[in-house]
Amino acid sequence: MEGRFLLSSNEDPAEGNIYSDKSALVLDWLLRKEKKREHFSLREVAKEAGVSIGLVQRVFGILVQKGFMRTEGVRTAKTFFFNKSKLLLENWLEHYTIAKKCRMKTYHSGFTGRSELLKALSQSKLGPQVVLALHSAAEAHGYKNTNLTTLELYMLDPTIESKLVSALHLEPQERGYEVLLIEPYYKALLKQDMKSYNTIAVCPLLLTFLDLYHFPLRGQEQAEFIAQRASEIKRIYKNS
Repeated sequence: MEGRFLLSSNEDPAEGNIYSDKSALVLDWLLRKEKKREHFSLREVAKEAGVSIGLVQRVFGILVQKGFMRTEGVRTAKTFFFNKSKLLLENWLEHYTIAKKCRMKTYHSGFTGRSELLKALSQSKLGPQVVLALHSAAEAHGYKNTNLTTLELYMLDPTIESKLVSALHLEPQERGYEVLLIEPYYKALLKQDMKSYNTIAVCPLLLTFLDLYHFPLRGQEQAEFIAQRASEIKRIYKNS
């Protein structure tokens, strides 16, 4: 028997087409570089974000149409200007909800609390194949605002789920959860600037914020706590 899905719904595939997995690398670059770069070219962004020029061109074209960016010049000589980070982040939050985009399964564990679970995970040798997410990631980043001791994990390879179930002594849990296993939507963004916590990788702070914002279990409370204290989020969050 498998753990249940926390929520199940599907977003219109045509909605938010600049908020896809690979396009998110471009958005992430813009949100991080806005205050450091007055203007930039397609080629510069493609190189630094690690994506194709065609992808950057498509994303920038939509952002210009939406009024998030402006451009000067023509064809390959175009220069782009961006100073709407708060508006872009607000729009991203409107188009992305972790429960709509990610398959999540809830479990009870034979271990007690996050520290015991992390110890068992480390001993299992499965640590390099998972990433701390949601509330677990918030605590690892130093921005804990709840008394939750749950463990939320992104699985870099969903085929390891059965191994995690065995290693962490997991049983399906219908209401709430002690362990949440997640198949990531933003696979590319997940690997950007990851830090580690007790040898386990931690979800990047921007993605942690995006994931928590619409998460049903004290998510927005935790996300706004991060936005109040983490300078990289506070600078681009509309309510700061």
